[in-house]
Amino acid sequence: AMTGYIVKSTSLKGSDFDDLRTELLNAVDDVKRWKKGIMHGKAEFFRSDAWQILISDPAMALRIGVYLRSRLISFGKADTRFSIGLGTVENLSRGRVSLSTGEAFILSGRGLDDLTQYSRITIECPKSVGPLAEWLAVVGQLCDSLISDWTRRQAEIVARALDPKELKQEEIAESLSSAVSRQAVTKALDSANWVAVRAAIRVFEKTDWSLVLSGKRSAPET
Repeated sequence: AMTGYIVKSTSLKGSDFDDLRTELLNAVDDVKRWKKGIMHGKAEFFRSDAWQILISDPAMALRIGVYLRSRLISFGKADTRFSIGLGTVENLSRGRVSLSTGEAFILSGRGLDDLTQYSRITIECPKSVGPLAEWLAVVGQLCDSLISDWTRRQAEIVARALDPKELKQEEIAESLSSAVSRQAVTKALDSANWVAVRAAIRVFEKTDWSLVLSGKRSAPET
């Protein structure tokens, strides 16, 4: 499960906030086109500025979280914090994801509540997995330290690069709202430290989380 909230939402005008929510929902719809069944149900908003989604493939969670955040940064009106909770789901409500229960929801909600002003990303899993539980939170912090410096343009380009098909830089250049050169895409990705963020995402995706969470494997494969 992934739970987040819009940063400084109270400073947004009504129409701006509505536009921002629409952008997040559109980004979630784009993610659904990456892989059939990648999410359960729809993205839900609650308490006005908080949101939640349930991902069927936990290995994709970090890529999805970074993508959603990059879309909001590139939109230019606000940013978001989010917490990834890796765990079991006991009762799945297909009508409203927020009514579901289980470890994944508890961890993602608790992780979001525990985020400090120093980070906008955390990854939470059961303490039973050992030291990995602490390492994952650090991975979230390190990714956040890079993402927080992105400009709108960098975020827009990274959002294209986050497509699981791993588009070529020429394809990214042609897909932007205002086309740029391949060299400009390369420069933007380099200045955004995309290689480091991509490395974290790739290792996250190579991990069999079902084995890790069951205690049959203590660390991701490399």
